This record gives sequence, structure tokens and C-alpha cells, in this order.
Amino acid sequence: MPIQYPEAPAPAAADIREGAMKPGEGVNARPLEASELLDFTTKVGKCSGVFYGIVFHLPKIGFDRHKIEEAIEVSPVFQQYYQLTIQQKAQLEAQIKQGLASIATAVSDLELVDHDKRKYQEFIDYFTMIDKGKEMLKEKKKEGEELVKRGDQSLRAIFVDEVDSHTDLPNTPIALRSIVTRWPTVIAEFMKLTDEDIDPTKIHVKYNVSEAEGVILATKNRLYVEWKDRLFRPTVEQRYKRLVGLVQARKRSVKEYKNMLRPIIARHKAINEMASNPKALQSLAMWNPGAQAISMDHVTLWAWRPFAPSEKYKVTREFMATVPLEEVGFRKDEIEYIKKKVKDDPSLMDKYFLGKEAKEIESLPVEPSIDNVVRRLAKKVEAQYGVIFNPLDFFDAREMLLVNYRRSITGLRREIIGGVGAGETWPFSPYFTFLEIPMDRTVIRLPNGEEVEDLWIENMKGFTESQNIILVRCLEIIARDKQLDYYISSMLGEAGVVEHEGKEIPKESIEEIIEAEKWKTEEEQKKETEKMKEETEKLKKRYEATVTGFQKVRSVIAKFFGFFGLDLTFFRSYGPYEAIMYERMTKTYQPETGRTFMAIGNWFKAAFGVPGLAD
Repeated sequence: MPIQYPEAPAPAAADIREGAMKPGEGVNARPLEASELLDFTTKVGKCSGVFYGIVFHLPKIGFDRHKIEEAIEVSPVFQQYYQLTIQQKAQLEAQIKQGLASIATAVSDLELVDHDKRKYQEFIDYFTMIDKGKEMLKEKKKEGEELVKRGDQSLRAIFVDEVDSHTDLPNTPIALRSIVTRWPTVIAEFMKLTDEDIDPTKIHVKYNVSEAEGVILATKNRLYVEWKDRLFRPTVEQRYKRLVGLVQARKRSVKEYKNMLRPIIARHKAINEMASNPKALQSLAMWNPGAQAISMDHVTLWAWRPFAPSEKYKVTREFMATVPLEEVGFRKDEIEYIKKKVKDDPSLMDKYFLGKEAKEIESLPVEPSIDNVVRRLAKKVEAQYGVIFNPLDFFDAREMLLVNYRRSITGLRREIIGGVGAGETWPFSPYFTFLEIPMDRTVIRLPNGEEVEDLWIENMKGFTESQNIILVRCLEIIARDKQLDYYISSMLGEAGVVEHEGKEIPKESIEEIIEAEKWKTEEEQKKETEKMKEETEKLKKRYEATVTGFQKVRSVIAKFFGFFGLDLTFFRSYGPYEAIMYERMTKTYQPETGRTFMAIGNWFKAAFGVPGLAD
């Protein structure tokens, strides 16, 4: 559900309500005639054709249009349509369950193979220690001796525990572990040997052991060297290579299973049933699902395009101007975040910035574009959709406008779209005509077998809006995408929530969840609580309005004169947009929106053959 946008600001500074836009901060005003209920009933297929007609017609006349709401409901009595729509959702649910089971199985297989790989990785590390130690000894580095000793003793321990311990014969104990009762130090002496110690006499003298023990140690050492170099090492290297390949294959399988499931989850999420809200259909007069074959679907379209007031913005732009990040409205911590992201991902440089440094970006008609209105309403959008915006989301919102402005710039237009003629150009103006078109399509199969289709538009509305309001609408579209991404990620186990003081806090990665759930000392818990408070305060400050000292003085003066009934335009203006709402708006701006609104309304009527409007 979209947020509620504040409409036209209060007429005087003394009457400003909390949360409303102050004069000059922004414009969101609806002409009185720009609200109309339309209802058309036709044969099946006509309403669908008109819906797609308006979807493709709006870009032709310069509008950027987006879907902001959707829902569907079909009565089970309407069997054919029910099986094609609502039942499809059940099939998608089955596919999702099967896909999640496949992912779980693939992860289980990955864990088993990865466990074996880690074990053989340990063996490879011991051989690597020995090899590197020998190379260092050749270079006359004493550190190599310690490396060789560490690796060799680890392998000797494995030989004693895993190989030699299984060499006992019936009634004839010959393993080192079995003969420690006769020679208590035999294992310790064996760990001291080197690969060259294979002569019993030399071992007897070198390690001061008995001749019998020297024979045992020499025999075991020859077996160890044979096992280590000719049997164990080749086998370990071959198995490790195979296991590395299996681990990579399993990782790829898990990733591919998730990627294959993403569009299915998105498709399932797109089939939004009206009945998911118990109150949605309760009072709807036409809805009688047990007795009547009926289907309903709802779509709300948003569309906007700029217009140029007659005395402003007449000059056609030949190039896109640039502006520093500070003048766009980004704050110091946000600029640091942006620069860090660009450093980590250089592709963002080409996407957002001009030049070789992350300092300047293309300008919108009014800067700062990320102003107080955008920040206040962005907070409402975050609360409505359960997301958190980062500074790059504001970049993406600006880009949704910039891409259309670029197409209208002489020189850029031909380069981008291959010549003129692909829809109307956008004047470089911060004032927009905004259309909200909520469409409910109903299909009814009558008892005699006939079918009728109805398109109900209640109410189509038109607004004159300033650039900052349109930017917030772009942010709302981005929030819907982020909400869907988070939903898919949480379904696939790539994101989730942690509980803190009885509240669920969303986390965008498993690493964040792991870090949040780690055991912490009381001091660490206290520091974490203080850190969360600091982040909360920081987030609040992010949405605080920036009011200059001059604006404060003007506000005081405006309220003083407002007390005596004097509305002084200069003192009550808080921003770059039109502040004289009830004089200039009605004569200069609203007629543009009114004419466009009437044209779209007439398009619908003509499409359905209303007398006097049909082509």
C-alpha cells in the first residue's frame, strides 16, 4: 500500500501542520476537476485490450509509468479461470517447497564433502610444511628446520594412530602402541627420528636406546617413510583434488538451485490474492463466490512527465550540467559511504559519476534534490515497506528521472535512442503532471453462459507535483523492489531477522545474524546496546530537516505578520518551488495538469466507444 503524500501546503506560515509541506518546499496539488470515476462494461476481452492500450500509450506521450499495486481474486465456481490463475499459485507453492528441499539436500551434500575436504586439506598442509622447510634449509635458513619438524611429527602421529595401530597380529602385538609396556619411551623416540634414521646401530648410539629398541625403531621408520612418500602422499593429493572439484560442484549446485527458485518465488509473490486481507471482499456487493462465477483483478498505475510553465525553463538544454554531492543534498557520512562503495565496486563510478573522481553527478532541474521533503517522506516509505534506504538508493531514484532527461538533450537523444521520434521529450523542468490510475477489472459469467467484463476506475486522479515528490515516488518503487528482494533472500536463507529486546530486527546477510547472535560479555552487550542507540540516533538525524538561520528568522517574521492576517509571500517561502499556491498555481500550473488529465480520460472513453469521443 503506497504512503499518503501531503497535498498542497498550508496557505500561511502560521497554519502549517506537522508533517505538511511548507510553502515553497514542494508542490502536490490536485486541480478540482482532476478526479473522475470511470466505469465501462463490455464483452470479454475489451477491457484487457484497453488496459494494455493505456500501458503502451502513456510512454508515447512522454509519461514514465510504473505499476505500484496489484491483486487478484477468482471464485472457485469459475473453474476454467480459477485453474489458470489461483490454482497456479498452489502449483508454484509446490515448486517452491520442492526447490527448498533440493537446496537443503544440496547443502547437506556440500557439508559432507566439505568435511572430507577439510580433513585432506590438513594432510596437504603437513606435506607443504615439509616441502617449504626443505627449501628454506637449502637456502640455509634455520627456520626451515622447525617447519620440517612440525610437518613430519604431525604425519608420524597420524601413522602411529591410524596405520601402525592396525598392524597387530593375533597373539603377536607388534604395533608401537602395543609394545609400550616393554619400552615405555618407544613412541617418544619414534617421534624424534628423521627419514634418514634407518640403521639400528646408528639409532642405538644416536638416541641412547637399547639395540632391540633400535631394531624396532629402524623397522617402523622404514615402514613410515614408505607409507608417507609412496602410499599416503599420492593418495592424499589425488583425493584432495577430487574433493575440491566436488565441493565447487556442490557450491555451484546450491547457487543454481537458488537462482532457479528466485523467479518462481517472485512469480508466486506477484499473485497477490485480495482474500489475503479478510476485510477486502467482505462488503463488496458483487462478490458472491459460492454462487457466481466471477473474477476480479486490481492494478494501480503511476505515471508522470514534466511540463514547462509558460514563463520558465524555455531554453532547450544542449548538455547535462554537473553538481557536487554536497549540493545534491548528501551529508558527510553519506558521502563517505558512497565513496567507500565506489572504491569497493568501480562499476558504480561509470554508473553514477562523471569524470575520474566520485565528486560530481548530473544535475536535476532543482538542486538540492535530496531535500527536507524527500528525507521526511523517505522515512515514511521505509516504515511502510519495512526497508532501510542507503545513499545509493537515492542515486537510483535520481537516475529514474535523469535517464528521461538525457533522452531529451540535443546530441544525447540520438546517441541513446538512435534518433528522434521515440516518444515525447522531457523539458528540463522540476514540475510534473502525475496520474494515478487504479483499475479494477471484473469478469462475470452469467447463468445463461454469456460473459461480461467491467473496468472500474475509482478514482483516476491528476496532480501537479514538484521534483522532490516525484523522487519520493521513485523511492517507493525502489522500496517495493527491495522488499521483494528481501523476501526472496529470506526464503532462500540468505537473510533473516534477529530478536533484540522483544523486537525483530531485519538483517540483510547471514554474517550479520551470526555476529548478532554470538555470545558476548556484559561489557560487550552494553557496548552493543550503546552502539544500536547511536545508530538509531544517527538514523533519526538523517531525516532531520536542515533549516538555516535565515529561514528561522523568516519563519518568525511570517508568523508575526500572519497573526495580523498579512500573508507576506517572501517571508513564508521555504524552498525553490512555487509558494504562491492560490494565485500562480491556478493560472499557470494547474491548467497543464487539467488538460492532460482530461486528455487521458477522453482516451479511455474513446477506447470504449463513448458517443462523441470515438475515433
